[in-house]
Amino acid sequence: MNYFDAPYLSINWDDDCNCVCMEWKKFVKGRGYRDGLDKGLELAVSKSTERWLADLRMMNVVDIEDQAWSNEDWFPRAIAGGIRYMAIVIPKDVFAKMSVNSIMGKVPESAIQVAYFEENGEAKQWLKKQPGQ
Repeated sequence: MNYFDAPYLSINWDDDCNCVCMEWKKFVKGRGYRDGLDKGLELAVSKSTERWLADLRMMNVVDIEDQAWSNEDWFPRAIAGGIRYMAIVIPKDVFAKMSVNSIMGKVPESAIQVAYFEENGEAKQWLKKQPGQ
């Protein structure tokens, strides 16, 4: 089910792995980045899922302010909303990888189990194996 589509991001619901699937298409910062994550969280909460797939292959560096917002605002809400498993398809860009590592390094391991993959298929298979809804 296609939930949100913009030039920089697509958000879909995948019935097979019971997860929100976000595919970042190009660089975005500020309001677009934040609205995109909020839309994904809105879908996750409405579906009562614990599973999240973030395809970051085409993502570029995450702006410093957006990194701080992710850790200080979005992740606490995602955890409170029930996200427990996050599969990340790693960015191709080395600097984007560094910004993702910076963000994810601050997420409590006890709150969200994170796994990294090269492609969507592997990420979905991992998510399907996780306990819960």
